[in-house]
Amino acid sequence: MNILLVEDHPFQRDVIAGQLMQLISGDDSLVFAESGNAALEKIIQEKPDLIFCDLELPDMDGIKLLSNAAERGFMGCIVITSAASQKVLDTVKSMCENMSLNVLGVLPKPASIPLLKFYLTLAQEHDTDYPQDLLPLSDDEVLEGWKANLFETWFQPIVRFDTGEWVACEALQRMKHPIRGTLTPISFLPQITNLNLEAELTFSVINSVIANQTYLDGHPVGINVSVTNLIKLNFVDEIIEMGHQYPNLNQLIYFELHEPEDFSQIAQLQEAASRLLLNGFRIAIDDFGSGYGTLQQVEFLPLDSLKIGLNLVLPMLSSRTACALVEASALVANRIGVASVAEGIECIEVWHSLRDMGCDYGQGFFIARAMPADQLHDWQNIWESVLESRTLCPPIAINTIEI
Repeated sequence: MNILLVEDHPFQRDVIAGQLMQLISGDDSLVFAESGNAALEKIIQEKPDLIFCDLELPDMDGIKLLSNAAERGFMGCIVITSAASQKVLDTVKSMCENMSLNVLGVLPKPASIPLLKFYLTLAQEHDTDYPQDLLPLSDDEVLEGWKANLFETWFQPIVRFDTGEWVACEALQRMKHPIRGTLTPISFLPQITNLNLEAELTFSVINSVIANQTYLDGHPVGINVSVTNLIKLNFVDEIIEMGHQYPNLNQLIYFELHEPEDFSQIAQLQEAASRLLLNGFRIAIDDFGSGYGTLQQVEFLPLDSLKIGLNLVLPMLSSRTACALVEASALVANRIGVASVAEGIECIEVWHSLRDMGCDYGQGFFIARAMPADQLHDWQNIWESVLESRTLCPPIAINTIEI
């Protein structure tokens, strides 16, 4: 991985460079730029994979530098480093995201090795996984893949914070593309919606859960569903009918509801949710805290759990705002008597922070990636050995509500 450190202050540059040298391998390279113009030249010529960028630079400040990098189509990762106020840092981060720059987060000064390690890990994942999903598939490619049965259901484990016990999974779709390899939903999910295949995909996932019980060991599986799909004619009827065919289906699956764009169909949503609840199915809210209608969902829907999305969890170590919103979300869940589930856990520091906030369950790369069902048992053995060798779960007061 090629890393560019943009910093004009010699002492700060030496400190961060020294910390980075403790973390990178011999295959990585670290270069420096002391000004905005020099940094822009290196971005254009060397195309670094990761930039640590100070905001206060001579000749061209870091904000203008990042804007120029966006204009030139920079595709690498960015970490903003500065002693500026948190409001400035958060605003610049938001600006970069609106310019389609891949900002991993903010590195306050003085830098810390755990946070640097966290950002290096994220950048490595970006290098490995992002290019294959860079260009979305066409509707025709997705339709051909659907007809050729190229879609697979993978499972990402969810564990308890107090014991580390594996308690559930989230079902995540993958497509085995003959040329581009395994693709994640960013490449094909919008096309699935365009082709009106969302309901069929949901039932395919449910059938996959049923077929893989040998590997799932009865752990419930969260299945993503949109409001549009949930209130679609006959959708709930078909779910209930499947429940008649498989009497324990409501114990094998639960639904993670995506936030609606508006509440014009709240009555239909309440009808669908209530009917599912009446038949023993459970409902969670996905990405809690990320949209304007979230509190309305908590008020008007029969929920069992709230999922705190990775858009809040990932920047926890560098953003006080994100950290506060995560803590508030866990508190809301606790106060209304439902479980809280945090996704996007990428390192042990975030694990401990969430655990200390009283979050009930966790999900993310630190615990496990999504995987085919037949790999779950091997993962469980590895995870149990991790629990035995690390102090991840010392005693703590925590909810006992099931998801």
